[in-house]
Amino acid sequence: MKKKLKLSQPRYDVAGRYTALLEAGEVLLCEGYDNAQPQLIAQTAGVSIGLFYKHFKNKQELLTAIMVHHLGILHSQITDDIEQYSNPAEALHMVIVLTLKYFQAHQGLIKLFFMQIGYGDTKATEKLGEARQTYRHILRSILEDGIAKGMFLTSDILDIEIALNSIIGTINWSLYDLLVVKNKNIEPNQLAKKLSTHLLRSFLMSMEKQQSSFQQ
Repeated sequence: MKKKLKLSQPRYDVAGRYTALLEAGEVLLCEGYDNAQPQLIAQTAGVSIGLFYKHFKNKQELLTAIMVHHLGILHSQITDDIEQYSNPAEALHMVIVLTLKYFQAHQGLIKLFFMQIGYGDTKATEKLGEARQTYRHILRSILEDGIAKGMFLTSDILDIEIALNSIIGTINWSLYDLLVVKNKNIEPNQLAKKLSTHLLRSFLMSMEKQQSSFQQ
């Protein structure tokens, strides 16, 4: 479906013009990455090509900025929603559920990012750094709460940094395998239960606590 051209964005609306670039970029890049040239993206957003290059050197940087924008929305949603969960195992499960549901709603973008940039790109990694640290902070708080409440393994056994890498790596590689390798759609609840069960097996003091966390 062809993206409708926006009216020229007011020059004083800096945030609005930037957002227009992100929105136009997401639509056009997902419709056809090779055909989504900077000139077309700027025209669709209702801004000048000069403004495009003021913010981005190329469309790879635009794609990374779109990802950063979406991760910010996701992290705010997670932060608000997990406050109601006092059980760390349930909170971790909910983080995974919310992550997968959000990515399902934007799976075309997620797949495109994996295929065009991936997590080995140095510049993208730098741009995504703050967003990644926010996600790690959310997970770290849950792990530390689980340790403090005696639900997770003690800190002398459970290395939190390795645990964080395990959680994030498992989610990322599972999504890559599903979206890119197998070309399938995300089924959030089903996949979240599998991932949570796998991950919590490494963190919980006992399997009984894990099983009771998913009785609901």
